Amino acid sequence: MMTIKNIIFDFDGTLADTAPLIVATMQATVAELGLPQVTDAMCRATIGLRLEDVPAAIWPEISDISDRFASTYRRIFDKIKLTVDIQCFDGVVDTLRQLHASGYGMAIASSRSHRSLDEYIELYNLADVFATVVGGDDVAHGKPAPDPVLTICDRLGWSTDETLVAGDAVFDIEMGHRARCATCAVTYGNQSRDELSTSLPDIMIDSLTALQPVIEGVDADVANYVETHIIPLYDRFDKAHRRDHARMVITQSLRLAAHMPQLNRDMVYVTAAFHDLGLANGRERHHIDSGIILGRDEFVRHHFTADQIKVMIEAVEDHRASGKSAPRSDYGLVVADADRFIDAETIIRRTIQYGMANYPHLDRDGHFQRTSDHLINKYGPDGYMKVRLPWSDNATRLKQLHAIIADGQRLREIFDRIYSAESRIKGS
Repeated sequence: MMTIKNIIFDFDGTLADTAPLIVATMQATVAELGLPQVTDAMCRATIGLRLEDVPAAIWPEISDISDRFASTYRRIFDKIKLTVDIQCFDGVVDTLRQLHASGYGMAIASSRSHRSLDEYIELYNLADVFATVVGGDDVAHGKPAPDPVLTICDRLGWSTDETLVAGDAVFDIEMGHRARCATCAVTYGNQSRDELSTSLPDIMIDSLTALQPVIEGVDADVANYVETHIIPLYDRFDKAHRRDHARMVITQSLRLAAHMPQLNRDMVYVTAAFHDLGLANGRERHHIDSGIILGRDEFVRHHFTADQIKVMIEAVEDHRASGKSAPRSDYGLVVADADRFIDAETIIRRTIQYGMANYPHLDRDGHFQRTSDHLINKYGPDGYMKVRLPWSDNATRLKQLHAIIADGQRLREIFDRIYSAESRIKGS
């Protein structure tokens, strides 16, 4: 398993879907300069190169056009960008913030100008996530030369042996190779999986959300399947059990499993990903139904042995907080603890959200009483929710929640603040 502490991202086609803007600008530049016509596909194929290097890639027979092409492109770009709404790809912002929270160092190496990069990073409110940014105008030699990566590593004191370069173009992967870094190709950007495979990346992912599981030991095929086919299924559930919940359980499970090297990382990941899918049939039997869904999944049946699937099914069945007996395996212990991520504010908010959705006839005092009763019955010192890994963060957080539950005035203050906020959201 690779040891990755730092990640250097490309921008265009990796973090943000800028292709429509780039292609439109390039075609307008070609028309204004009277250059030989090009297709949109030809324009997309150059995304990742510095503007000054694009003419040589498309029109090698035309000399002395580099600077004029770049200056014309930038002038037209500044006009067109005002009419095109550029968004990050699905899951990118949340993934970047999760990676940052997990302690990974992150930077951007792009062929885009430094000024333009700063504008977009500020637009997406990601300035605090990246340790540094290197644009095409910050280095003597752009991609696929290693200069952008080496500049970042030198600036931040990163070891290339512990740094991953992620991008959507062969230029990015070659840049990473030349810098002697691990490489990750993303297949949802400007170049296809077949095109990217020719550059021999270390890993390939179909969604950026698969990146953290993969660099933490999960097989890329497993992560790609789960992130594109399983995680989206959580969108149909209640607020407390949507994608953010599924990913929280996955992240926590992999973190807990790091203390238990005997566990198969793929099995831990899949168990966590499937643990609540049974909610499609209601809450009462969701743990049983989740196990059934896991056992019937064709990808799972192809990738894992019958014995492994049996263990994962049991772990999913055993994850429910109301279970009176201990899980039958370490996999069950891990997903059960991960699903019980104990944060007082989050638990109280989700309890209030559930009450407002299912008991609309209750007034504020009624909702407080229901919330208080639920917290005591589930999370109190004698509650049915048990933390069975005493070395986990949850053991400490549960003691903190016990103190809040015991302090009626403090609990009421937290309840009133969250209830008022949720009421405003519901009324908007």
